[in-house]
Amino acid sequence: MIVFRKLTQEDYEDIEEISKDIWEGCDYLPSVFHKWLEDKGIFLGGVDTDNNKVVVVAKLSILYDGSGWLEGLRVHAKYRGQKLAKRATEEILKRATELLENGVINKIAFATHITSIESKTMMEKLNFKLKETQVLAIKNISSLDLNINIEDFHVEAWDITFEEFKNHHYIKRRNGLLPLAFVFEEVTFKLYESLKANNSLVKINGHTGLFKYKGEANFIAMEDTFEAINTFMDYYLLKYKNTGIKELSTPLCPQDKALIEKLKSVGYISLADWKPDCLYYIGEK
Repeated sequence: MIVFRKLTQEDYEDIEEISKDIWEGCDYLPSVFHKWLEDKGIFLGGVDTDNNKVVVVAKLSILYDGSGWLEGLRVHAKYRGQKLAKRATEEILKRATELLENGVINKIAFATHITSIESKTMMEKLNFKLKETQVLAIKNISSLDLNINIEDFHVEAWDITFEEFKNHHYIKRRNGLLPLAFVFEEVTFKLYESLKANNSLVKINGHTGLFKYKGEANFIAMEDTFEAINTFMDYYLLKYKNTGIKELSTPLCPQDKALIEKLKSVGYISLADWKPDCLYYIGEK
């Protein structure tokens, strides 16, 4: 029997075991485990009572904009095919709905990749509606120019005010949302302060953008230009090449056809034939 409860520090080894078969062992979950336990959200685990092992997990994070953000859904390899992902989703949604009704959060939202058919179908049946899409442009480390090295990049803090950041064309083009590390969030002062405190506002060779490490390097180039995107991409591929990464991705506006064609011409790839594949959903009553 599977019984759901909040996770504790003692569950860490079970989380490591679940994660070792996900994304070729590069799952970010163990690296955020302790942080997720301590934040204001809900970190839920399903325990097999026969062996007292956590075999499925789900997370509700509370974002700075008040969103209840669904993420971290994982099922142990030996327990797949038992509809545990659905059960975990139902359990975390039950708790999220209580927070919504009590005014702790103002909406329930999540993001998924278009190839995650099961997740997409399940959430649409639960009345989640698609609100925003991005195209993920991917560059493989094998496509790096062998003539460049890390010393070719000048990296510094990006000095920008909150008002400038909030009204930046990158944000406006995405309906007020910031899509970073597969999380879509409205820009608030608390988010801006967090980005500053974590040195996420960066400038590389004069190009401005954001960076966040969440299991792997995540970045956005705020200029929405080929030069900015390629500069950020090459820098972070070089910086993290010894961590075992094979590729990195960054979100683009679907309407930027010329930019997409330029990226394609120099070896960037898409997992969805350059269709919008990073999908942002909000639950509706």
